[in-house]
Amino acid sequence: MAIVKKQFYKNHKPNGDEYLFHLARDTDSGEVFVIRQSDYVVDGGTEKQMTLYDFLAGGGNRQNALLQLIGTLVPE
Repeated sequence: MAIVKKQFYKNHKPNGDEYLFHLARDTDSGEVFVIRQSDYVVDGGTEKQMTLYDFLAGGGNRQNALLQLIGTLVPE
């Protein structure tokens, strides 16, 4: 399984934690999803995969950034 991804949002916390959000696709299955990478200072970091539906249901700046990225895929 090969995963290709494009970062669309980055969030820095005052305590040094960092969150990176990527739109990702599994090149074997064609599945498209979101990966959230967390660089927690305390635990060394984590990664979570979520469906587009679950991610977009949250609403907010991260979701708006993904919608803007998707919008760039449509030609004028």
